[in-house]
Amino acid sequence: MERGITRRGLLSTTVLAGAGAIAAASAARSARALSLQPMDAQSRSLYLAACSSRDGAYHRELVAEARKELAGRASDAQIEAAIVRMTCPICGCPITTF
Repeated sequence: MERGITRRGLLSTTVLAGAGAIAAASAARSARALSLQPMDAQSRSLYLAACSSRDGAYHRELVAEARKELAGRASDAQIEAAIVRMTCPICGCPITTF
């Protein structure tokens, strides 16, 4: 005759499941690697100096780098299409915006 679950099996499974749930809950609360903080004056000035839609110097540098990187490997139309799809790694706006 086949036996079902024993008390020992039930208790050990319940204890292990409970310990795992407690460990997961405590790990989820303590794992806060990133936090959002407002920019201080120095960070804001560096951000605006690096990527500004007013003069677009950084965006023009990105366009020049992309053209240099793709020159000889793609047609002019493909290069322009790639540049239109690219976004700035700092501000997230299209690099053709300047």
